[in-house]
Amino acid sequence: MKSFSILFVCLLAVAMGAGKIQADQVEFFVTGAQGDGLLPGNISPATTSTGSGAIGSTGIIFDTDTNILSVDVEWGSENGFSDLTGEVTLLHWHGPTPSLPPNNFGEVNTDILINFGNSLNFDPSGSGGGLIDTFFLSNDQEEYLLSGRTYINVHSVNYPAGEIRGYLLPTTFSVPEPGTTGVLVGIALTSLVRRRR
Repeated sequence: MKSFSILFVCLLAVAMGAGKIQADQVEFFVTGAQGDGLLPGNISPATTSTGSGAIGSTGIIFDTDTNILSVDVEWGSENGFSDLTGEVTLLHWHGPTPSLPPNNFGEVNTDILINFGNSLNFDPSGSGGGLIDTFFLSNDQEEYLLSGRTYINVHSVNYPAGEIRGYLLPTTFSVPEPGTTGVLVGIALTSLVRRRR
């Protein structure tokens, strides 16, 4: 593990010395133990639901200059996925997980960072719901997001602890097998696009 930490520091130092990165927008995908998307197998512990969802057409994008996170998520058959077992009661963004991805997939549940369900644009329908809105992130929340230690949890009447979930990872992340150095490379590269201070 010590060699992985040394590799991370070295990669970060080399990349930072190579020049200033001008990326201001970081795009994300959602994934987990079951695979890409908002899925029941990505919940900890996995649910028996057959519902599903994913990122909508405008995506999930973080602006590193303004600290604004734009969120577009959807679920249910009206959006091309499987229906949830009932109406969505809560929609939360959680973190930070104790471990980095993919080792955090299936870890214990974490604190709520933002209650997305408070948005006026939140549609709780189990057959065609979702959310499109923007949220301001603190510096700590930015760090959790960019390091892949957060997830979106969709709670429903029948699954109050969460029916479907997806961990947010930057699209520059390549999700390797647990325990490999690829995660550290992804984290080192992702950290370079953080807001210039």
